[in-house]
Amino acid sequence: MASSHTGRLPGAAPVPVVAEPYSELDDIAAVLDAAGVGAAVLVGVSDGARRALAFAHRHPDRVRRVVAVGGAFGDFPDPGLEESAARRQMHEHFARMGRALAEEGVHAAAAVDIGGWGPALGEHDRRLMTGLQVANSYWVLLEESLGTELDPPVKTRFRELTTPVDVVVGGHDFQATQLWARRLAAQVPGATLTVIPEGDHFPMLSAPSQFEGVVREALRQAGIAS
Repeated sequence: MASSHTGRLPGAAPVPVVAEPYSELDDIAAVLDAAGVGAAVLVGVSDGARRALAFAHRHPDRVRRVVAVGGAFGDFPDPGLEESAARRQMHEHFARMGRALAEEGVHAAAAVDIGGWGPALGEHDRRLMTGLQVANSYWVLLEESLGTELDPPVKTRFRELTTPVDVVVGGHDFQATQLWARRLAAQVPGATLTVIPEGDHFPMLSAPSQFEGVVREALRQAGIAS
């Protein structure tokens, strides 16, 4: 999930934020180092898929496999007509979030956001994800993301990836996300594409059995589980 608006939340207390750019990829390396892990299977969801793929591009020796779930990459490079229409749909969603934030506050904006990304969620999981979005509302205080990945970004370099990649997307996810999944699967050498019909942007919640099966197969392919 990624916020598209800026400005302080109505009634929000000041929240300390990172003031300097940082490397998303160095952070992943630091986590692996701290855990004593030389190489891992990375499962990245939404923007986490972008980070996992960028890390695999820079450190292929440290990634056995990437499971890219509902990868979020923003605007398409050289978009086709279908991709352009799908991005307009996303901008409309972000505009609805902005209106909800301005008129009703952060809880309303979070509900609109999760309603768009998670139409297949049950009531309990919808409340859970909406609460998580509220808890992470400090994103709204950032004028722009300070995290850096590759330059040029990984979304323009899928064909350069040498790590095995499993692409996963929910059938109820935004059209833009589904089109990104197709593009990723078409451009990464040897990539697989799994569409989970009952899933949305959060298939681990909306279609847990199918999602677990995909992850277990990725671990098996990487030689980590039988």
